[in-house]
This record gives sequence, structure tokens and C-alpha cells, in this order.
Amino acid sequence: MPASPWPTPRSVRQASQLHAILTTSGKIDHSPSAGHLLNSLTNCLSGPRHLCYALSLFDRLPQHTTFLFDTALRACLRASAGADHPVLLFRCMRRGDVRTDAFTFHFLFRCCALPRARAGAGLCRMLHAACLRTMFPSAAPLVANPLIHMYAALGLPDDARRAFDEIPVKDAVVWTTVIGGLAKTGMLDEARKLLEQAPERNVVSWTSLIAGYSRAGRAAEAVACFSSMLSDGVAPDEVTVIGVLSACSQLKDLDLGRSLHFLVGQKRIKMSDNLVVALIDMYAKCGDIACAQGVFDAVGRGQKPQPWNAIIDGYCKLGHVDVARSLFDPMDAPDVITFNSMITGYIHSGRLRDALLLFMQMRRHNLHSDNFTVVSLLTACASLGALPQGRALHASVEQRLVEEDVYLVTALVDMYMKCGRVGEAIIVFQRTGERDVHTWSAMIAGLAFNGMGKVAVEYFCQMKRDGFQPNSITYIAVLTACSHSCLLNEGRLHFNEMRSLHRIHPQIEHYGCMIDLLARSGLLDEAMDLVQTMPIQPNAVIWGSILSACRVHKKIDLARYAAENLLKLEPDEDVVYVQLYNIYIDSRQWVDASRIRLLMEEQGVKKTAGYSSITVAGQVHKFVVNDQLHPWTFEIIAMMEEIAQRLKSAGYSPITSKITLDVDEEEKEQALLAHSEKMAIAFGLISLAPNLPIHIMKNLRVCEDCHSAIKLISKLWNREIIVRDRSRFHHFRDGTCSCNDFW
Repeated sequence: MPASPWPTPRSVRQASQLHAILTTSGKIDHSPSAGHLLNSLTNCLSGPRHLCYALSLFDRLPQHTTFLFDTALRACLRASAGADHPVLLFRCMRRGDVRTDAFTFHFLFRCCALPRARAGAGLCRMLHAACLRTMFPSAAPLVANPLIHMYAALGLPDDARRAFDEIPVKDAVVWTTVIGGLAKTGMLDEARKLLEQAPERNVVSWTSLIAGYSRAGRAAEAVACFSSMLSDGVAPDEVTVIGVLSACSQLKDLDLGRSLHFLVGQKRIKMSDNLVVALIDMYAKCGDIACAQGVFDAVGRGQKPQPWNAIIDGYCKLGHVDVARSLFDPMDAPDVITFNSMITGYIHSGRLRDALLLFMQMRRHNLHSDNFTVVSLLTACASLGALPQGRALHASVEQRLVEEDVYLVTALVDMYMKCGRVGEAIIVFQRTGERDVHTWSAMIAGLAFNGMGKVAVEYFCQMKRDGFQPNSITYIAVLTACSHSCLLNEGRLHFNEMRSLHRIHPQIEHYGCMIDLLARSGLLDEAMDLVQTMPIQPNAVIWGSILSACRVHKKIDLARYAAENLLKLEPDEDVVYVQLYNIYIDSRQWVDASRIRLLMEEQGVKKTAGYSSITVAGQVHKFVVNDQLHPWTFEIIAMMEEIAQRLKSAGYSPITSKITLDVDEEEKEQALLAHSEKMAIAFGLISLAPNLPIHIMKNLRVCEDCHSAIKLISKLWNREIIVRDRSRFHHFRDGTCSCNDFW
């Protein structure tokens, strides 16, 4: 383009002033002047804000040459505009018979590689074909690198490799680009082969491969690659060290991490924010939080949040959440990552209340929580049975404060199921338009956990009808449903089907469900045959299932054998001793029962104290056996006496045979009445409105007498009572339980 007599603008504002001068003077139709204006305006662009101005100026130019089209394409690139505008410009060139050159495709390929471009594979291949038809081999150096980069950026490594092979003369930049592209898309072995063939191996190509190995979890290979790089005489840079530090974190190799830290100082490598974060993260993950703090104190206490996030996350992951909070509170502007680290730290420390308070504080900072945070909080609510907090989180989803996706829906279903609210879980499940196998599995597992085995099996069949392929976890869920609801035929069918139809090899969990189903159904010989023939060593859960079934079906010898195996795996587990003791008591084998109690004393094994809790008006009330410390003790005792009287009038007879103390029948009845779950229910009856369900959490399995009594209480008081014990939910309504007494 000829030299322009006009000054060169240095900003968009100056370009608009020159535009006004050219328009008023009539020089806007002068091609060199108009071209100078467009070129200058393009050089001033730094984002999409002024792209429309540049393109409208281009449209008004009297003549569109190859140079002007290339300038407009360069404007799209500088504005990070994506693929739409560049492709329209290319089509205008073709329709106007304007010749394309190497710069045309250089800019087109680079535009299509932008993160927001949304260019499809078909479009990229069409542009590639057009380039091959019109370009001379001499243009290859200008086009080759952006072409390969485009394919790699879009996750098309095979196309990138084909484009590389088509290039007649490959310079170092092209080799580096294809190696980096293949490494980024996970084709690490292919990238390593090309690196070995490359005529020149520079720090960029080595670093691309090291970073690729680290991202793929192949940390040992990343370290080996770094050693080869040093042997090749290539000096590492900041990005290389970051990649190797990531590998050190995965390997927990503190010695190598320290040597890298020393290398940074020795080679005077620039201590960027990313390198500071990588060093802090490495030291924290290798367990040396003191050195992590030292790096932070030396170079990380700036205004940028990344180093702060790294040290806070390090403390949280090591369980030092209070130290992390002491760093969090003075921060000027904590970001979403900072809040996520603190919230996750509180959750892992069992401090759900603090996590939820921090979530509310995050919203007050006008920070939009991401789905990872909400899913983590919902998971914590599910494990703790914290229904009110779970509902509050659901409300934030309904208010569009976070974007609903399949992971969030799955977490909501799981939370409601584990809080015993099956109806609400079903509503969430039915309303969502996006489900995957994990959502279905959560639904089936939740129904199983709540004693609704037949419904769970129906959902499993519906899942398959809808075209979803069940996975290993889905089969654990459906087999659990069969086990909890005594669906023997269905359990056998699905256990065989998973192998024959879906080629899923049973894991220990699948065998455990099937053995539990057989044992509960009284088929202990068949259960033991499966234990002895399965290709996996039985674990404590399997022997526990056998032992529990032996008590129900009075198999003393097998119970003794199961207990011996169980104690080899869990010698300090009190449940084993208690189960065996109860089996001997039920069989009136007093000597053996005394021997078990003596053995517990010798081993220092103490029976876990049972307790029950109920939440009323947002406050958790916890009860132990014969609790006398509650502020409402007198009212609770009065209600318990009313319960005992009404149960007796209804013909209920306490199961006193389960009391092993040498006391009279009346005292045994009083001992049964004082069980923690009955006290919690009594408090629920006097403190909750009649239309509200009574929701109890029990740390142990609910006893047989309480189970029978609660069924009758639900009928006499016309109340829904939900009890979550350590293994399942019991939904009591109108004198029946969801488990159908198969528990």
C-alpha cells in the first residue's frame, strides 16, 4: 500500500478523529487514505468492543483489495471475534473474485483456533482444502504453523498430524507446534516419537511434553522427560519448572521439589505468580506446609489472589482449616477459588455449619458460586442428613444463582434421598431434562436406601428402556435394592445379567450385595458357596452380612466361623463382639456369652454408645439411653409414659427377651422404653406440629423392640416417622414400615 500523507493514530479515539477529517474533506473515498485508516484502527484494537466500527468502515470502502480483506481479518483476530466474521469475509472474497494470499489463511486459521471461535471440524477442513488449492509451496512457512495450531486447539490431533505430514519443508516452529498440539490433546506417545525425530529440540517442545505427562497423571514419565531434557543440554524455563513441580506434587517427591526450588534460584528463573503457586502447592501436597508458608511469606504476599489461594488450599487439605481461615479473613478481595477452598476444607473437617455460613458470605460479596461448591455442600448435607440446609441450597439453584447441570441434579437427588425425602427427590428427578447414568444410579440407590426396592427395580428397567447403559455403580444400586427388599429372583436375574449382557465383571461390592440377599433370605449354604467360589477375598462387609443372618436364622456354628474371620479383618470392631454375644444370649449359651464379654474387656473393646437426634426449629437435639439432661425432660418423660400406656392398651408387648440384665420384667420394660430413639420420638410428638413428619437419626441399627413400637406409634398418633439408622431408612406410616420387617 502506498505511503499515506496522514498521521498514524495511536488509539481508537484518534482513529475516529482521523475518520471524521477524511469524511469532511472528501478523502474517505481515496483508497490509500481509507486503507491507512483501517490499518491504523486495526492496530489499535484490543478486544471485541470496537470490531463493529472497524468492519463497518471496511464495508464502506470503495474498493476491496486483498490487503484490505487481510486487514479486516487481522482486526477480527485482534478482537478475538471467533470464526463467524472471518468466514463471512472469506466468502465475500470468493464471491468478489478477490485473490487470497498466505496472510488470508494465516489469519483465518488463527481466528478459528480462538477459544470462543466455536469453529467446527468441517469448517476447518474446508478452509484447509481451499488453502491447498490456492497456495503455492512457498507460502507454507506462513500458513503451516497456524494450520496445525488450529487443529490442535480444536482437539483434532489426527488432522494436525496429517497437516504436518503434508508440509514439504518443516522448520523448528512447525515441529514445536505439532508436538505441543499432540501433547495437549493427550497423544503423548506420538508426541514423544516426534520429539525424538525432531532436528531441533527446544525448551518449548520439551515443556509441552512434560506438561502433557503431568496433566495425564503420568508424573514419573514427566520427571524422566525432564531428566532427558537436561541431558540434551536444554535449559529449563519457568513453564518447564511448573510442569515438573506438578509431577512432584503427584509423586509426593519432596526431595525433587526442593532441588527444583534450588534450581530456580541458581538459574535466576523469574519468580512469576504461577511459579509461586506451583511451589506452594508442591510443598503443601508433599506435607511440608512450613516451606509452603516460607515461599508465601517471601514472595506471595502481594495483591494477587493466586498465591493466597494456594496457601489457603494447602492448609485446608492438611486439615488446618483454622489456620487457613486466619489467612482468609485479612484478604482484600477473595475470589471464587478462595471461597471454594475454605468451604471444601470445612466440609472435609465435618464443619458443615461453617461451610454454609461462608457460602452465604460468598453471596454477600456478589460472587457467583460455581457448581463445584454447591455440589460439595449438597454432598455434605446428604452425609449429615442436614435437610434444611440442603433445601436452602436447592432454593439458590431454583433462583438461578447457579447454573443447573446434570451433576447438580444428581447431587440434589442424592441429598433428598439421604435425608429421607423420597417425594422431593422424585420431583427433582422428573423435572430435569438432563439425566445421565449417574443421575439414574443416584435415584435407584436412594430408593434402595429408603426401603423401596420394587420401585428401584422399576426405575432400573425404565432406565434401560430409555437407552441408558447401566454401569458398575448402577448394578450395585439395583442389587442393594434387591437385598434390602428380599427380591431374590430379581437379584439373581440382575447379578447374572450384568455379566452376560453388559460384560461387567462383578466387584467385591456386587458379591457383597448378592451374598447379603441370599443370607437374609435364609439361603446361608448358597451364600457360603458364593463366598468360597468368588475370585475375590471376602471383606468385613461380607462376613458381617453372614454374621447378621446367622442371628436371625439361628446358625450358631456358622456365626462363630464368620465372627472369627471378621475379627481377623477388624479386631477392634465392637459390633462383631456384640453380634456374637447376642447370638449366644438368644441361644441361651450363657458360658459362651460370658466368654465374649470377658474377651471384650481383655481386648479393651467398648460397645459404641447409642444415640438418636432430631432437628426442631433448626436446632439438633441429641438423646442417649435414659437421658435426663434435656431442658424438656419432664415433658418428655410424661409423653413417654403416655406412649407406654397407649401401646399397652393397643395390645403391644415389649420384647424383653433382648434385655440380658438380671432384673425383673417391669425393669426390663422401663429399660426398653428409655431407648434413645423412643425419647427422640417423644420430644418430636410434643414439639412438632401434627402435620409434620418426625425425622430421627440413629448412629446404630434400630433395635427390634423399637422397630415394633414405632410402627404402632405411627398408627396411634397418625404420624409419619422417618428413622435413619446406620444402614438404611425406615419410613413408618399407619402401622407399617417401608422395610416390610426385612431388616
